[in-house]
Amino acid sequence: MNKDILLEWDSKHSATKRTKENYWKTYRKWRDENKSDYHDTFMGKLYDEFISLEERAIYLKYSFNTTEAVVFCSINIFYIEEQIGTYDIEFFLNGEIADDYLDFGDVLLKDRIIKVKHNLKTARSALKLGFEVSDILKITGIPLNYIEILKEKYI
Repeated sequence: MNKDILLEWDSKHSATKRTKENYWKTYRKWRDENKSDYHDTFMGKLYDEFISLEERAIYLKYSFNTTEAVVFCSINIFYIEEQIGTYDIEFFLNGEIADDYLDFGDVLLKDRIIKVKHNLKTARSALKLGFEVSDILKITGIPLNYIEILKEKYI
């Protein structure tokens, strides 16, 4: 399939946009309805403002044991620029959603979350002690925009 045809299909059905919007619905539903699983996965809670999404792939898939092809739209999920998971939606060719998949199952997730949470705790402490934002960036590696959010909302 020509990539332009696939991108035209995406534009017509707003698949990428809908994937990002549905991620937030699915994530919040999981977080609110499965609190213990959520807290176990992330060793506590995450700040939604520090979650960002990035397009990963869009592709056509046809399995020989089915009667219909589907289009997958996939995004990467980042927490303060550390990839923590993926979210995929499977669309029928008419644009209807067939299924979705939220995956935080990466074996390195715990290590990434521990690192990010440690850096956030350090940044929070440094802000309370009056450190300059630029110095906190050097110490923690957390980008300035996230330190500013932390300073405005959580200190």
